[in-house]
Amino acid sequence: MPRFRRVLILLTAAALGTLALAGPATAKDRIVNTKGMYGDRYCEYLVLKGTLPNLTGTVWNTYGLNDCPEALWKATDVAALKTELGALSIVLNGPRYWLIDRAQIYNPLGVRDFHGLKMRELTTVNIPLVDGVPKQLPYTEVTVNRRTTFTWKAGRTVHELLAPNGRRYTMQAYSQIVDPVLQRGQLSGLGSRLKLPAGWRYRNRVLRKDMPVTTYGRTTVLQDELQNTYQRSR
Repeated sequence: MPRFRRVLILLTAAALGTLALAGPATAKDRIVNTKGMYGDRYCEYLVLKGTLPNLTGTVWNTYGLNDCPEALWKATDVAALKTELGALSIVLNGPRYWLIDRAQIYNPLGVRDFHGLKMRELTTVNIPLVDGVPKQLPYTEVTVNRRTTFTWKAGRTVHELLAPNGRRYTMQAYSQIVDPVLQRGQLSGLGSRLKLPAGWRYRNRVLRKDMPVTTYGRTTVLQDELQNTYQRSR
């Protein structure tokens, strides 16, 4: 049985972000746990709505529902989706591959079928503007509204960005958006490819114990120029 089907059965349907309020769990919360995520493939639609300069993006994600079949992903009709959803823009975010091992999430949201490609609504993202245009610059923090615990397990090699202000960002997923042939085995040598800002470092580190990162409603993430995604972990 394919891994994504095992996860689907385990969770009913997996979701990796939420709009739930910040704070510890309550009796009203539904908490689900995913395991065995490392290396799993997924894709996302980022649906932009609002009026400049106040734009938000709703994230729809395939994980736990399918492994983002290549034919369906490439068949995405962005113009048709914009009309269907009343969106200003649709950003295709994928394919991506998880580098976390497990996740605990709160109150997963609904599923929708996008012309054969099923996705779950995950969360909202605050959309940054560059010269009045929606755009995420490499190595620039973005706030994601989600309530989760992501865990990298002991013995795993993690890939980190270290900022000069002491902040640490751990890669949660690598991307084949910019480099369609990027593979997990190449990540340890990625530092030589990246054009890091002054004072930044790329580091590989083997974890001596599990590393859980919990966020209560707001998560800070950034991307490198290859659109690999890192979560702030310190």
